[in-house]
Amino acid sequence: MKYSLYTTLLAFLLFGSTVTLAQDETNPDEKPVITLTPVGTPKLVMQESEFDFGTIDAGITVKHVFTFVNEGSAPLVISKINTPCGCTAPIWSKEPIEPGQTGEITVTFNSTGKAGNQVKSLSIIYNSEMSPTMFTIKAMVKPPSGN
Repeated sequence: MKYSLYTTLLAFLLFGSTVTLAQDETNPDEKPVITLTPVGTPKLVMQESEFDFGTIDAGITVKHVFTFVNEGSAPLVISKINTPCGCTAPIWSKEPIEPGQTGEITVTFNSTGKAGNQVKSLSIIYNSEMSPTMFTIKAMVKPPSGN
């Protein structure tokens, strides 16, 4: 019984030494290869940061298309556009905008229940430390003629 226990322990010791020796036989001058992937930054640049609809009648809906360029070095992805109220609704492409390419944001403003000077600032949340980018729409809303 003792003999088989010693034999088993000896076998484990020899096996462990063999594994250790095999690891030591690798080339000590060989360095691990580290590959660095360049990571760029998207940069959203609006062609215009403000649009004025002028004087509009209460109760109508108006639209404007804002154009932007990705002047960065990585694809730009808009995750969200924050609006100040439910009267303002943006639509944009969910696809990445490659460097040098343009994108569009269509903003709809519903003047129902509004009167007077309206200024609505929106913020674009995208995949960059320079996020958010702000832009503004304006309108002078005339009240209904019966008031």
